[in-house]
Amino acid sequence: MFPIKTVTRVLVLFLLLSVQGLAQDYPKIEENEFHFVVLGDSQFHDTAKFNRVIDQTKLLMPAFVIQVGDLIQGYNNDPEIVEKEWLRFKNQINPLLPIPFLPVPGNHDVYNANRKVDTALEQLYENHWGSLFKSFKYKNAHFFLINTDSVETQNAIGPKQMSWLARELKGSDSAHKFAFMHKPALLLKNTEAIHRLFLKHGVSHVFYGHHHHYHHVEKDGIHYSMTNAAANMIHQQSQAGGFHQLLQVSVSGPSVSVAVITADSIQPKETVSAIDNYDLFAISRNLTKKRITLEQLKNPNVYQITLKFKNKSKRNITLNVSCNSKDNRWHFNPTKISPIQLPADTSYLLKVKTHFELDRQPESLPECSIKIPFQTQDGQWLDLNQTIKTLKSS
Repeated sequence: MFPIKTVTRVLVLFLLLSVQGLAQDYPKIEENEFHFVVLGDSQFHDTAKFNRVIDQTKLLMPAFVIQVGDLIQGYNNDPEIVEKEWLRFKNQINPLLPIPFLPVPGNHDVYNANRKVDTALEQLYENHWGSLFKSFKYKNAHFFLINTDSVETQNAIGPKQMSWLARELKGSDSAHKFAFMHKPALLLKNTEAIHRLFLKHGVSHVFYGHHHHYHHVEKDGIHYSMTNAAANMIHQQSQAGGFHQLLQVSVSGPSVSVAVITADSIQPKETVSAIDNYDLFAISRNLTKKRITLEQLKNPNVYQITLKFKNKSKRNITLNVSCNSKDNRWHFNPTKISPIQLPADTSYLLKVKTHFELDRQPESLPECSIKIPFQTQDGQWLDLNQTIKTLKSS
């Protein structure tokens, strides 16, 4: 027998170890842990989709949102018209508040009708968004917002901005460095100089837009990603980048991950009504059997299909029933079945006779299909389809 004090100490030690073991299962608190969203071109091409993307971005609750240029249509010599476009765009992103929104300029944002950078349009951009290029720090990361089209030079990062960028990068001691620009970083006039600068100072991710699709390229350990929020696409082959998307970038201590989220794939919690969910569940599960046995009548080639329907949902439904066979050698009576009104919590029995000609033996069995118009709580109509296959009795 062990002394009571010894047993007590062992139990206390066991409990302490158990609690410590459980504590290891909880998520660790990471001081430098956050996520942000990167959006691509919009340009008022598909305003309804971009509005939805903004609403979906808000659901992710990012620390901030960065859009990589071509926010408006632009390409106009009249600053008053461009000013109206900026006000329209700001109304589009207003639902993001209070999440900070930081853009970089794209060619559509600063080009006039002659496809040249216009100082008046640059000034207009600065009136709304501040400097054409800038940087900021957040937690353990440094963010560089770069302009790829300026009066100094187009389709490149000009000498003045390159000097600024070199100084900013050299003076940065952040663990992570992210760069954002409009035109593809690997297609600029001074691409190699920019890439060497990024490589020298540890830029790990570069984000851009302009070509209205998605891709990812890794060069010398630097991740280059193109994104497109809602601008027109040359093609819609999703396997080749032809889809609208947003990028969620997550930082956790020393780690960075980028998730490509297809537009319209983020839904609010109210997206499905419980009434629709349970009614559809009841109809799909209990309406009728998915396989039934043909009932042979007096003649060897004459059968009966007996369909038993039960509406366990809380709504009245309409059944549109039709029967056929793949080889068309079965004949049905009645040939056309009138729509069946099936109130909630009721049943219905449908009998359909079917036969084939003795000299035209079928190679398939009859089957029946059911189409049910189903209206959701928000007014949308869905077509519910079920197929009932038949089996011959052994």
